[in-house]
Amino acid sequence: MILQIIRRAVQAGVVLLLAAIATLSLYAHYRAARVIDDEQLMAGLRCENVVQAIHPYIDRLEDPAALLDANKGTLWSMRLGGISISDPLAALEATAASKHVHWPLILSAAIPVLLTLILGRVFCSWICPAYLLLELTGKLRKFLRLAEINPAEVKFSPRNKYIVLLAGLALAAFFSAPLFALVYPPAVLSRTIHAWVFGTTLTGMVLLLGVIVLFEMFVSPRWWCRSVCPGGALYGWLGWLRPVRVKLRTDQCTACAECHPVCEEGLDPTTQSASIECDNCGVCIRHCPTKALHFGIGLPEPARDRPLTTAPHSLTATSVLLAGLLLLLTPGEARGHHILGLPHYSYKENYPQRPTLEYPAKTGPYDVLLTSYPGVPEPGEPANLAFYIKDQKAGRVYSEPITVRVLQTHTFGDSTVIMEPTTRGSFDNEYKFHVTLPMDGEYIVELSMMVEGRTEVIPFLMIAGEPTATASTAVAGGLALLAAFVVIRAVQKKRQRRAAGGSPSGGEFVGAGTT
Repeated sequence: MILQIIRRAVQAGVVLLLAAIATLSLYAHYRAARVIDDEQLMAGLRCENVVQAIHPYIDRLEDPAALLDANKGTLWSMRLGGISISDPLAALEATAASKHVHWPLILSAAIPVLLTLILGRVFCSWICPAYLLLELTGKLRKFLRLAEINPAEVKFSPRNKYIVLLAGLALAAFFSAPLFALVYPPAVLSRTIHAWVFGTTLTGMVLLLGVIVLFEMFVSPRWWCRSVCPGGALYGWLGWLRPVRVKLRTDQCTACAECHPVCEEGLDPTTQSASIECDNCGVCIRHCPTKALHFGIGLPEPARDRPLTTAPHSLTATSVLLAGLLLLLTPGEARGHHILGLPHYSYKENYPQRPTLEYPAKTGPYDVLLTSYPGVPEPGEPANLAFYIKDQKAGRVYSEPITVRVLQTHTFGDSTVIMEPTTRGSFDNEYKFHVTLPMDGEYIVELSMMVEGRTEVIPFLMIAGEPTATASTAVAGGLALLAAFVVIRAVQKKRQRRAAGGSPSGGEFVGAGTT
């Protein structure tokens, strides 16, 4: 019990650490812009109260910039206390994409690799915030049965994640671009926390995590960790010879099987606790009534573990090693985002104090870019709009006059004109406009320009303040109605069974899957 309390505390501590690092990055952003001491400029900014609360403590340090530079990043790659730490998957994928060994990056993975060599896949079960999220998802499956909904139990082979790992590295090498960084849940969830602190868009990341959560809730429990996660596969290989592992006291085991259903990886801890799939979460130890399971020191027993791929076959390992060496002989330029994976203005010290948002569009041969400063203006605050228009193929900047109109949209009724059509010419390759948005809400900035002899109108959506989320309210209401319908249906079915004098029939639906 105490072990699981410690594990939960570590998991929660990691989430809080990621939020704290993101907050420090936001503070560094405001500090570099010299707005911390200006109450008027700070008013209404993101995390204003938190930033103002930590400012006196950081400002009294001898070198505040050193502290801020020494703590930034995500679980994909970060600096913590001045020490660079990278996920081994990040280092491996960057090496495959660039076909070049960058030793500072490789060395930054040394701490998690060493931890895994000793303790096994503890990153998954003790540190990964996505693992915590999916553990909670597994517990939510129990509530579905209370609503007379039997989720499926489709099973997939745990070997799939090793295929995903090798295929992903091959694709990264072929396209010279990192791919795992875009879909790897620990990295995605870390960026989601960072984006939430900075107030930037969360849509794509939340959608990806939502799909995984729904699939695990209704189709296949712990599908990602058991069958897909490339990081889990890499940590499994690294931790194959871990000295610290779950061990069984055979003389105390009564074969009660209490440990089977609680294993997050779907193992039988009495025979597979030394498996490459075990992540040393210790849940099985807590549920063992005779204390037959315990953490101990020892090496794997290959004969017993072989059914669950305890180690890569020697021929496969040799093939992978040779393929990796061949890739390194042909280095190429890697295309990818900053390794820290942060919002740009969390590490650009010369960024304005109110982030500028960019709205790109394309019409005919022209690329159009609208920038708004501040990106999300407060009601009554002037916003500076600038348009940049260029024919990329011809390399020619658009020079004809353009017309801009600003409208406020409403859920019901016509839009309100905030700025009448205003025509201006280009000045130093940009078109500048100023508009004051009167209240919280959504606005449309309409650009009219001549394109190949005809007038084109391009709408750009802008937001001021914190508008009421009408769409979100409607979705929430719809979900509430759906939940009420499910509850009513469940109650009716239970009453029907009681009236018929029968007992609940049917069992769990077990989907057919690949094992």
